[in-house]
Amino acid sequence: MKILIFGIVASGKTILSRGLSLKYNIPCYEGDSIEWGGEGEERYRRSDYEQLNRILEIDKKGH
Repeated sequence: MKILIFGIVASGKTILSRGLSLKYNIPCYEGDSIEWGGEGEERYRRSDYEQLNRILEIDKKGH
């Protein structure tokens, strides 16, 4: 099962996503985890190519 949730900032996407993830026992991926890499001062915006590859990696998992 795949569910795509999108909306404006602070509209409750994360809360809804986490709730559905728990209810249906499916993973939850936030857009920031696709767009951004690294941590702290090493954080960087992934290129469009890297973002696409990240999406394809997630899709291969078949969730």
